[in-house]
Amino acid sequence: AVVDAVSRFLTDNDPTTMSDKEFLGRRFDAGLAWIDFPVGFGGLGGPRSLQRIIEQAMQRAGATPVDSMRNPVGLGMGAPTVVHHASEELAHRVLRPLWTADEIWCQLFSEPGAGSDLANVATKAVRDGDEWIVDGQKVWTSLAHLSRWAMLLVRTDPTAPKHRGMTYFILDMTTPGIDVRPLRQATGEAHFNEVFLNGVRIPDAMRISEPGDGWSVARTTLTNERTAIGGKDAPREDGHIGR
Repeated sequence: AVVDAVSRFLTDNDPTTMSDKEFLGRRFDAGLAWIDFPVGFGGLGGPRSLQRIIEQAMQRAGATPVDSMRNPVGLGMGAPTVVHHASEELAHRVLRPLWTADEIWCQLFSEPGAGSDLANVATKAVRDGDEWIVDGQKVWTSLAHLSRWAMLLVRTDPTAPKHRGMTYFILDMTTPGIDVRPLRQATGEAHFNEVFLNGVRIPDAMRISEPGDGWSVARTTLTNERTAIGGKDAPREDGHIGR
């Protein structure tokens, strides 16, 4: 069925007659972005093992090979985290522009005091009605200066054991109170950034873990981060929408 779907798609969509971005958008709409993601979210609910067949067929038809570097954090870590844990509404909003790289993603996890031991996250979020107010600092953030969205891990319960007091959000990087500063290396280049969050308000609808249960969602992100760095298919279950 997947082979037939690819064949029908390529009959109607010649990649040599349109831009890469347009072709990628049409792939998403046809469910041929991530085969294991649900229908309507860039996939067909099929086994992930068929992804390679899809990519080979696309390249034989003349499509540019899918390059994860066009949105490395979004494709490698953001998409699987969203599809496993976010609401349907949020997934509908972010997955297509993530896939086409119209909206770049970054990862706001590491802090000056929380690098190798991520559970030491100190950036805090305090609930205020239907919003959360975030204050703190993140560091070593790639692509923060280009990103529309960020995966954000913060502490919401300072009294809980450190692995149980964190909450996970998807943050709109255009929100007031976010200050992105480049980290200059000795060469003068700036591959990373530090990000300061001062009174940043996040709607509760952008929370994708239960309050205090952010570590379980972060594990999904970190598992896919290791896989992306290793250049292998992610050992995740077939995609599904979480909350």
